Amino acid sequence: MSEKIGIYVCECGPNIASKVDIEKIMDEISKLEDFKDKELVVKNHKLLCSNEGKEFLEKEINENKLTHLVCAACSPRDHDTTFINVCKKTQLNPYLYRIVNIREHCAWIIPDKEEATRKAIQYIHAGMNRVLYQDSLFEKELDSNPDVLIIGGGIAGMEAALNLAGEKRKVFLIEKEENLGGKAVFLPEQKISDVQKNNNIKVFTKTVLDKLIGFMGNFEIVLRSTENPDETTELLAGAVVVATGYEFFDSKKLPAFKFEDKDDVINSLQAERMFSENKKITLKNGKEPKSVTLIHCVGREEVGFCSKICCDYMLKISNYLMEQSSNIKVTHLIKYLNLPYKNSQNFYNKIKEKGVEFIRYSDLSVNGTKVEYTDINDKKGKLESDLVILAPAMIASKDSKELAEMLNIDLHETGYFQEVHQKINPVSSTTDGIFIIGSARGPANIIDAMQQAKAATGKIFTQLIPGEKIIPEVMVSEILEAYCTGCQTCLQVCGYDAIYFDDERGISVVNEAVCRGCGNCVGSCPSGSIRTKHFTNPQLYQEVKEAIR
Repeated sequence: MSEKIGIYVCECGPNIASKVDIEKIMDEISKLEDFKDKELVVKNHKLLCSNEGKEFLEKEINENKLTHLVCAACSPRDHDTTFINVCKKTQLNPYLYRIVNIREHCAWIIPDKEEATRKAIQYIHAGMNRVLYQDSLFEKELDSNPDVLIIGGGIAGMEAALNLAGEKRKVFLIEKEENLGGKAVFLPEQKISDVQKNNNIKVFTKTVLDKLIGFMGNFEIVLRSTENPDETTELLAGAVVVATGYEFFDSKKLPAFKFEDKDDVINSLQAERMFSENKKITLKNGKEPKSVTLIHCVGREEVGFCSKICCDYMLKISNYLMEQSSNIKVTHLIKYLNLPYKNSQNFYNKIKEKGVEFIRYSDLSVNGTKVEYTDINDKKGKLESDLVILAPAMIASKDSKELAEMLNIDLHETGYFQEVHQKINPVSSTTDGIFIIGSARGPANIIDAMQQAKAATGKIFTQLIPGEKIIPEVMVSEILEAYCTGCQTCLQVCGYDAIYFDDERGISVVNEAVCRGCGNCVGSCPSGSIRTKHFTNPQLYQEVKEAIR
């Protein structure tokens, strides 16, 4: 069949049409000398990504029996998938299509209309060159397991488990401690009961992850008992949710903080638990304190980040104290004050109205319950309180690094797990099928943790539907056996563990179900035996040679 290329120029409303000469682009593209032997269909449309535009494109592909398609429009980030989905409704293989970005690369950055037009023609010509070298690729369907493993039995993990569990989806919830609940104080009892009564949730306490291999939809999992390391359990699941929570920075590591276990110095979590159990905060001898000092930001400078939620819960603790007795003198020593939620400022104002004092310090030292400080005006002061409550920095769980290596997901520089994108994809990790929620991805309060659990649940519901197959990435790497020297460099740079070494043949092999086509292996291969489908050297060369001409 002779090659018939459709070139469709999107005006993008005024975004492109007002900045380049659409008619000149279509005229010049139609007369390209090196495409005289090809049949070209060149048209424009006001907005190809609109419903009407997509219907127009689908009709054009079918009626003209196009063999290749080039869309000159906006960023691939915005609408590459849009046009791929249009192709999927036609006889045209979606990998014989190319999007050319003439909006961000021409219209929006080149003020001279004539120059922007010339550059747009050049880029479209480059896309036409490339699309003729592209090959048809075909999606493969794989069976998937809808069950989910959740690591961590705190509030986030339990919320995710309850949302996910159903007749067609089992949840395996593992917790390294003896009991569920994590560090949350006021909600766990009912939540724990709901989890334990749910027949679709299998709880493993005193259990950790020992091994995980596979990919989204098909993970093979080995669990290990912390009491008996020889006792293991093997599971299959399609997704993993990491909800391992946080730990407190050890305040005793700071030279300025000198206190012993016998001293009436506690942290904020201990204060909350005391109030939850006894409806009051007391000294270690059971008596009510007459004066309490609350110290914020303990270890903040050392860990290098704000824990976000500490100020809010320290305000809450001081409110407990004032409700307990108006005779208790409460003083906050703050280095910074973070009031991130919409009600935080009003709550802070109410606490101040109750007579709670706030002193901003630049330096301080603690010796038992005696606190010496220097305020921001260089004025020195001393507080001798009955009780000192510390707000230590919240840091990543100590086993996060080991778990990240096992799960093949990234860590942030703070030690917490790294999300794909803080705003637009905050609960996905860098490995498909593995999600991070609650304080596993950074300091979070109960509301944040539960919202993130619901977000991860939504992701899993849409990606792992019981009874439906999954379609892995098509644009994956492939290794040309004749040129592979067996050096195994590609195994070292693969971020997805998608390459293994075949000892019998002495070559590296790509597991296409796991590969995400990132290209790390392509750039590292000394023999040049690896290429990524849809991004081969000839394809790139044909595009680049015209784009930079």
